[in-house]
Amino acid sequence: MLDCSFNKITSLDNLPNLLIELDCENNQITTLDCLSSSLNKLYCGSNQITSLDFLPNSLNKLYCGSNKITSLNCLPSSLNKLYCHKNQITSLDCLPSSLNVLSCCGNQITSLDCLPSSLIKLYCSYNKITSLDCLPNSLIKLNCDNNHITSLDCLPSSLNKLFCNYNQITSLDCLPNLLIELNCRFNQITSLNCLPNLLIELNCCFNQITSLDCLPNSLIELYCDTTVKDYDKLMEKYNKN
Repeated sequence: MLDCSFNKITSLDNLPNLLIELDCENNQITTLDCLSSSLNKLYCGSNQITSLDFLPNSLNKLYCGSNKITSLNCLPSSLNKLYCHKNQITSLDCLPSSLNVLSCCGNQITSLDCLPSSLIKLYCSYNKITSLDCLPNSLIKLNCDNNHITSLDCLPSSLNKLFCNYNQITSLDCLPNLLIELNCRFNQITSLNCLPNLLIELNCCFNQITSLDCLPNSLIELYCDTTVKDYDKLMEKYNKN
């Protein structure tokens, strides 16, 4: 392993051939074109990198957040974790089939239509996404906060945690049965009448909901603002449970 983070390095051209892990975060690097062919973990966040077109085939974890990357079209097939938040990426169309964690928050992505079937966790907040209609069936956690999404009608049945705050969603009538945590603050939702029976936590503050009459018995934590009709009675009833 080589850890040279938090320095003023501008290039890394003579790396050892047998290097398997490299941490060069928080430097002034613009390119990484001569990486070791044996590398399997790369941490290169908070630099000035514009592209990563020559990644080794052995790589399985890539952390490249807070750079100036515009595209990631040449990812190795072995990659299973990708953290590319806070870049200038507009699309992610060629993701490897082995990927199970994707964090692409804080980019300029408008759609995510070609996600791999192996994906378990997806973090895509602070983008320009309008819909998420092609989510993989393997997904268990989704955070799509702060986008332009109007509906989430095609959620996978495996999903157990959903964060969709700060969107333009009007209804959530097709929630998966395995969902245990729902955060849907700051939307335009008018009702939540079809909540899953396993739900433990619900935060629906700052919507247009007037009543919550069908809360599941499993619920442990409830956060709702005073726009809900008979809010005090609702909370009294909830607290007794």
